[in-house]
Amino acid sequence: MAIITTYPFKKDPLSKNDEIIISDYYSNNPKFKTKITNVETLSKFVISISNFVFTQSVPSDTWVIQHNLEKFCSVTVVDSSRQVCVGDVTYDSLNQCTITFSAGFSGQAYLN
Repeated sequence: MAIITTYPFKKDPLSKNDEIIISDYYSNNPKFKTKITNVETLSKFVISISNFVFTQSVPSDTWVIQHNLEKFCSVTVVDSSRQVCVGDVTYDSLNQCTITFSAGFSGQAYLN
């Protein structure tokens, strides 16, 4: 299990340049045993893994998106011409949503 802390230890407030030490006691790979980064880099990483891009390659008026982000995401849809399109979003669960449009088209949905 990973342990994440600042050095020197600091409760708050943290600044973007504060160093973060990440140590994984159970890691079998010495390269990953202990790493040092900063709050800004760690924040960017967390944000990058909290996004999902869905591609609907076959035109359809209903897109069912399994994103596995464990949240009710904000959704932006663009068609194949990169024009923003509006549809009705239904949150089926924390990991899936369905978007219904008035006509079928292909494009991408950006979820975060």
